[in-house]
Amino acid sequence: MKKAIVVASFGCSIKDSRERYIETIENAVKDTYKDIDCFRVFTSEIIRRKMKREENLDIDNMKSCLQKLKEENYTHVYVSVTHVIPGFEYEKVLKAVNEYKESFEEIKTARTFLDEYMGKDEVNVIKSYVNTNLKDDEAIVLVGHGTGHDAHKYYGKIENLLKIDINNLHIANIEGNPYIDDIMGELKKYKRIYLYPLLIVSGDHALNDIGSDDKESIQSKIAANGIDVKMFFTGLGENENAVNLFVDRLNEILTV
Repeated sequence: MKKAIVVASFGCSIKDSRERYIETIENAVKDTYKDIDCFRVFTSEIIRRKMKREENLDIDNMKSCLQKLKEENYTHVYVSVTHVIPGFEYEKVLKAVNEYKESFEEIKTARTFLDEYMGKDEVNVIKSYVNTNLKDDEAIVLVGHGTGHDAHKYYGKIENLLKIDINNLHIANIEGNPYIDDIMGELKKYKRIYLYPLLIVSGDHALNDIGSDDKESIQSKIAANGIDVKMFFTGLGENENAVNLFVDRLNEILTV
């Protein structure tokens, strides 16, 4: 029996952000399963090409990684994913795993951060990620990536779960409903907004689409309504509880 763990992420072309968020999860997996070989996969072809062009780094996608594991005679493969929702990027992982299922004695894929089974564990992670000590005239806005995939529904579902404990909490998305403009009417009743990326990595989206000084950024749009905005340039990848949750996801498929 020859086991391998694959940690599959969307990827990030900003070196500092990659180390701060993605490698934190990868290292936690390696530290937990020291006796199992661990491999990196980035599912974004754009990120992979950019890293090759700018840093001369060759990062496997899911298919190329599985082909190498097959050639190196691994028998059991366990795929940890760091994606927020089971959308198009997660489907890339599942498709490759399905193509190679006959090449290994066992191959399993872990769950994403949010999915149909989410509940108090995911709520508790996000509560540890944000400032929950709010005054009546303060609110939290979490900004997700958004997608045209059906899995977009999980943003709304986690918002509903979070609102049970944090009424002054809203989720908007960069690409998909609700956009920040869609909820601005609700936000105008607050004097201060705490703005957080609902992302694993605080990279291009956090720096530009959410927190930049550009008038089209989410932070600027909120501030234009006379609301004080405190932007947090952070990501779930550096939250200890989120990292532990991803390790737990992996443990679920390793022990079944």
